[in-house]
Amino acid sequence: MSWGIVADSSCNLRHYQPVTPGLQFRIAPLKVNVDGTEYIDDENLDVSELNKAVASSSQGSNSSCPNAGEWANLLRCADNVIAITISANLSASHEAAVMAREIVCSENPDANILVINSRAAGGKLELLVQRIDEFISSGTCSFADVCDFAESLEQRSTVLFSLSHYDNLVKAGRMPRLAGSLASRMNIRMLGIASDEGTIQVVGPTRGDRKTYAKIVSKMEQEGFDGGLVYIDHVENEKGAQALSELIKATWNTAEIHVLPCGGLCSYYAESEGIIIGFGWPKGAK
Repeated sequence: MSWGIVADSSCNLRHYQPVTPGLQFRIAPLKVNVDGTEYIDDENLDVSELNKAVASSSQGSNSSCPNAGEWANLLRCADNVIAITISANLSASHEAAVMAREIVCSENPDANILVINSRAAGGKLELLVQRIDEFISSGTCSFADVCDFAESLEQRSTVLFSLSHYDNLVKAGRMPRLAGSLASRMNIRMLGIASDEGTIQVVGPTRGDRKTYAKIVSKMEQEGFDGGLVYIDHVENEKGAQALSELIKATWNTAEIHVLPCGGLCSYYAESEGIIIGFGWPKGAK
């Protein structure tokens, strides 16, 4: 019985090596369209080149999700597949993955496919991929066991967003225009969290790196984090991501922290110096 995990490219894992023997890990790339040029968000994308193109764009830019056919090709990778998408309220990727599941299951009624709406982007998807892989590797699991674990974990994890630029979020309708315009004009770094509906909920403004990182740690504790797996994704801001990592580790010495550069889709929306933090909490912590 073979296993696969497929995530769209709002998950920033590009060279992930599964711990489960034989498990197939695949990425369904979203695309960013800039001045008529399509940038495919896969392991071959030069993210720095994309960011420069977006910054100098004269005609505007937008993103698009993998279609149902592209998803279906990836969902055929194994007998049992867990698919994880960016929030259904941020992209049509989830809808396309659900359609793809119907296509593949109509071809093969024995196929087992779960499509998870992460209600987030970035670090939460990475956390889900790693923990689901580890759960499968821990012993003989039924598909139902893995589905129960994955759905429980999705409910017990989230992302924080620390952003200083908001143009693309505002243009795409992912952030209220007034909040984005005011924050940009006042040069304010904004802290946000994924809402229960999978949209970006503003927590509040922050000023200065130290205060920003302290507020992130405080919010993580408030949400129920007590050590464990953390993914910190950044847009050309490794120094800031490492400083945040050190503060989290100093606060919870049991934290397992991974720092990753954002891929194309997350870079497009988080913009310059953006940081996305994915983390979870134990059952019963909230």
